[in-house]
Amino acid sequence: MRKILAILILAVCILQARIVVDDDGKEVQIPDNVGRVTPTIGAFTQMSAMLSDESKIISGAPKLPKMMSKIFPKIRMTNNISGSLTSSVETIIASNTQVVFGPLGMIFDENQKAQLEAAGIAVVNINKFSNASEIKGSVSKIAEILGGDAIKRASEFNAYFDKNIKFVSEKVQNIKDKKRVLALNFNSGNFTTITTTDIGAEYIKIAGGINLSSQDNETDFKISKIINEEQIIILNPDIIITNSRESKEKILKNPPFSNVKAVKNGAVFVVPSGVYLWSVRSAEGALQPLWLAKIFYPEIFTELNLEDEVKKFYLKFYRYKLSDEETKEILNPEI
Repeated sequence: MRKILAILILAVCILQARIVVDDDGKEVQIPDNVGRVTPTIGAFTQMSAMLSDESKIISGAPKLPKMMSKIFPKIRMTNNISGSLTSSVETIIASNTQVVFGPLGMIFDENQKAQLEAAGIAVVNINKFSNASEIKGSVSKIAEILGGDAIKRASEFNAYFDKNIKFVSEKVQNIKDKKRVLALNFNSGNFTTITTTDIGAEYIKIAGGINLSSQDNETDFKISKIINEEQIIILNPDIIITNSRESKEKILKNPPFSNVKAVKNGAVFVVPSGVYLWSVRSAEGALQPLWLAKIFYPEIFTELNLEDEVKKFYLKFYRYKLSDEETKEILNPEI
C-alpha cells in the first residue's frame, strides 16, 4: 500500500511539473506553480515584475534602482551585501527560490550551478538578449517560467514593442540626410562608445540615425570600447546620446569638444531612465526608438507625445499611474 501511495505521489509531482527549454536547448523541469524566482540580472528582474506578481521575485542585488523600488516595493531582497550572486549561492538556496534564470555563464560556474540543482532549484539559462528580437524572446521565456497571466502579458508587450519599431521605421525610411549619431559615455576616466553588437546601435538604426562608432572596424570589443578625444572630434557627430548626467557634463565641459557639432548646437542628450535605463537590454527599451526618433527628427514626429506614451506604458505594463513630475524625472534623469 505504501509503495502504491509513493508511486501515486511521484506521478502527481511529475504531472505538476512543466518543461522549459533554455537557450542552450536544455530541457529544464520547473514546478507547475512558481511562487519564488531569482533573476540573475537587473533587466530580468524588471521584466519579471512587469509580467507577474512582484512578490514572487527574490533579487540578489544589494540595491534596486530607485524607480523599481518605488513601483515594485514587494520585490524581496536577500540582503546580499556583496552584490555578487556568485558569492551567494547559499543565500539563494536559503531563500527557498524555486527557479533561477538569466545568463548563467556570467554569474555561476559549473560547481555553483550543480549546488543549486542539488538543492532542488530549477536553473534556466537565458543568455540571448542582444537585440530587439532576442529581448522579446527573453520576455516570452520568462513568462513561460512564471506561467499564468504572464504569458498574455508577454504577448501584449511584444506586440507593443513591434508596433513602436514599425511606427518609427516607416516614418524615417525615406530620409536621405540622416543624423550622424555618437553614443558616448564617460567611465573610469575614459570616454567609451558602443559597437555594432550593442542593442543601442540597433535602436539608432531603427530611428533613422547613423551609428558613427560602427565606422570603426575594431572587432575585439563586444559591447563598448574606449574612444579618444581626437576620434570624437574627427567624427564630429550631429547628435550625442549618453547614459548619464555625469557623462553629459564631462562632454560639455571638455574644451576640445567646443567645436564638435553636437556640443555647439546643444544636441547632447541623456537617455531616459525609469525602472530601468532605456538604451540597454531591458523591456523599457521598447520606448527607446520613440525617444530617439523624437530627438533625431522632431519635425517628422510632431504628433508623438513622449510624456503621454511613457504614462501609457507604465499604466499598461507596470500597473502604475505616473505623475507629471515622475514622468519628467524619467525623461530628464538627474543621475
